Amino acid sequence: MSIIYTEGFETDGNGTRYITSVPEFTDGYGDFFLRTDGSTVGSFYEVAGVSGSFYFAAMDTDGDGQPSEVTLEIDGIDISGYENLSFSGLFAEDDDATNQDWDDDGKVVFEVRIDGGAWTPILAFASEGFTNSEPGLDTDFDGIRDGAALTATFSAVSAAIAGTGSVLDLRATITNLEAGD
Repeated sequence: MSIIYTEGFETDGNGTRYITSVPEFTDGYGDFFLRTDGSTVGSFYEVAGVSGSFYFAAMDTDGDGQPSEVTLEIDGIDISGYENLSFSGLFAEDDDATNQDWDDDGKVVFEVRIDGGAWTPILAFASEGFTNSEPGLDTDFDGIRDGAALTATFSAVSAAIAGTGSVLDLRATITNLEAGD
């Protein structure tokens, strides 16, 4: 298997390697959407198993007057000559055990488009379908968790990408992650 592209967020790539729909932000506590090593978000926010020192994190994304939907996009990945494409990433959620805080409409969806075509969902995370519920994989993209739960330890999740072409764009859309903690 060949690795075509990798993004570890070890250096600031906003505007060059990736683009966010709003400028990255943090209030230093519980409202953030940014590349971080954990020092720029609340000390209560704890995740483990980071690959390297940095990761991209989001919480209470509308807390500082931002929209309820924000995106991170990586454009122009050269896939010429490759078949059987897949996406793999490391994912975690600041799991505070008994107090799960994703609301019924909170979700994170990863989509791809090839050669400027339509965006196609390949991977999604959602709540269990009610307020303050545990998030996890949404394998059928209906906005309700039906797969493994996200934990506070980063773990690999993969998804197949249908199709071939020359250029692949990847987009992560974070919707309604508006609850604090």
